[in-house]
Amino acid sequence: MSKQFIQVGDLNMHYELADYTEPWRSEEPETFLLHSGYCRNMEFWRAWVPLLGLNYRVLRLDPRGWGETSKPPRGQKVTAEMMAADAIGLMDALNIKKVHWVGDSTGGVLGLKAAHDYPDRLASLTVFNSIAKMGTETTTVYALDQADQGAAIEKYGVEEWCLRTIRWRVDQDHAPAGIGNWIAKEMAKTPAYVAAAGYRDFSSVDLTPLIPHIQTPTLLILGSKCTPRRHQLTAELHATLPHSKLVEVDGWEQGLHFLEPAAMVQEVRKFLHEMVDPRVR
Repeated sequence: MSKQFIQVGDLNMHYELADYTEPWRSEEPETFLLHSGYCRNMEFWRAWVPLLGLNYRVLRLDPRGWGETSKPPRGQKVTAEMMAADAIGLMDALNIKKVHWVGDSTGGVLGLKAAHDYPDRLASLTVFNSIAKMGTETTTVYALDQADQGAAIEKYGVEEWCLRTIRWRVDQDHAPAGIGNWIAKEMAKTPAYVAAAGYRDFSSVDLTPLIPHIQTPTLLILGSKCTPRRHQLTAELHATLPHSKLVEVDGWEQGLHFLEPAAMVQEVRKFLHEMVDPRVR
């Protein structure tokens, strides 16, 4: 499929809307919106398109400043409010009223923000390894030998920083050969100044006060090998999020959505059967 771009506010946004549903269906197909995590682009969701595409439209995007979407000027903030609004703006531009939002890491954080700020636009929410507030372990291990993650990115560049921190981004026991270099090159499509600005804004995000007010049915997916602190923060999110289900995937750590896509899509389908619409196939 050829590249697709559309103007969304101040952005020339790179996206793909795939629709392989039966053209003779009388009802309009539902849409999945797949939102990548920090500095990652739509390519991390590519395997989800054929897995969902016969039953749903599948919308992928490169978020603000990431991938091939236009880059903000130096010094401009990259906030959660802006990025959640960007995704809703893309939906508006494509005349999509409601989506099943699936997000990885900060893509899940943005999904929680969108579920709170735009409650009538999300039919469901699935998040992988997302929490309401960034833990201190995240802000320290990714800093390497610098004061913080932003400084490390500015020193090493996105690609080298990613390679040096890859063991915290993808489960090494399940990672195929070559995927670390591929991830680093894809993330390096985000300039270092945008990545540093994004980190500094996201590190201050605290959605904790909003969580009890979110009514969107939400699936939380976490690998069983994640750190005890990550388990604690996810359990706290689950306990305060009114309509949520927590699934721990045994024997896994990070990167579930792109390392084990078929099993993860099955979990999402199961969740929709249970909590959204029993007619969903």
